[in-house]
Amino acid sequence: MENAAYSNENSPKKKEKEFGFFDKFFKFDWFLFLIVLALSFFGIAVIYSATYSSSSAEFRNAPFSQFLWLMLGLVIFFIVAFTDYHFLVKWSWILLLLTIPLLVLVLLIGQTVNGAKSWLRFGPIGIEPAELCKLAFILFGSFWLDRFKHRPTISFLTLCFVVVIPFVLILKQPALGSAAVFIPILFAQLFIGGLKKRYFAIPLILILAVLLYAYIGVSHLGWDIPGLKPYQMNRIRTFFDPNLDPLGSGWTINQSLIAIGSGSFSGKGFLKGTQNMLGFLPKNIAHTDFIFSVIGEEWGFVGGSAVIIGEGIMLLLCLRAAFYAKDLVGSLVAGGVAAMLFTHIFVNIGMTIKVVPITGIPLPFISYGGTFLIICLIGLGLVESIWIRRNLK
Repeated sequence: MENAAYSNENSPKKKEKEFGFFDKFFKFDWFLFLIVLALSFFGIAVIYSATYSSSSAEFRNAPFSQFLWLMLGLVIFFIVAFTDYHFLVKWSWILLLLTIPLLVLVLLIGQTVNGAKSWLRFGPIGIEPAELCKLAFILFGSFWLDRFKHRPTISFLTLCFVVVIPFVLILKQPALGSAAVFIPILFAQLFIGGLKKRYFAIPLILILAVLLYAYIGVSHLGWDIPGLKPYQMNRIRTFFDPNLDPLGSGWTINQSLIAIGSGSFSGKGFLKGTQNMLGFLPKNIAHTDFIFSVIGEEWGFVGGSAVIIGEGIMLLLCLRAAFYAKDLVGSLVAGGVAAMLFTHIFVNIGMTIKVVPITGIPLPFISYGGTFLIICLIGLGLVESIWIRRNLK
């Protein structure tokens, strides 16, 4: 399965030999690295605050565990950054084929956390196959769209078919938030791959129709959305009106809004967030899905804005790498990583301030979670690899 982009005449290996370590070092985007480092260490501090008063030893150990995952992730980040991204893209189909059985396995023997069977546990180590599959799909999508760039209809239709497999398997966990992340990744890569803009009209109309159905049918007429579980429907209904179940499914969003609102401009101070410390914001999700609520309460508008600005700069640097990439496959990879990170950022922050329904996905480099942190670092390692090779002809 050799791509024309990897022919002997244009072999990246030959050019890579002439492109030494110091060339890569000086072309490295150190600003992106510093942004990621700052977000990650701030995340560890907030995780500490969110778990400080917990009675669970596992939660209290979360900051140290996150630090260890960060150190491991940074090693992998640099390895990926200094590796030619073409090599990883070329063999991405193997990675995708390996992650699909893991998604099946998690449905059979996976560990249930917060209502979703999404974890595989190997002794003290747990992994989320869905996170691995996101990265595998980004790499495979880049490989496939580049390989068949002269036959766009085949490449576009095939990729749309392929994405259905992980989407359905993850939806069955059920993890609607993680499954939904594949859609923006697909759209971003199809757009960069050259799909004509008019073909985006039909899916966008369908998405708009679903949103209207949810707003009018669910909110005003009490309809159900076919295929969703009862607890997912409750989340959507309480999104429109948290007071429908203030002590049940509406509790978390109400406490999140109180926490963020009470933080005001500069926050109550580190370890001084009462909603967090007194457990009004549930301890099992305060350091993961609702960590932005902790930031809003303790660090206020200033801290929340700083996180959003930091995440935004990171996204812009990913898009810059996509724009200046030396080839289509580099643009596809960087664009796919940017789409994945943007979706997580938008949905995670949005659900804490009642912009989107609660779906349960983490905030990049801030939320607790080893698998997701490492996947994000690998994704940015790929972006670095693309950036430092942008002028390599």
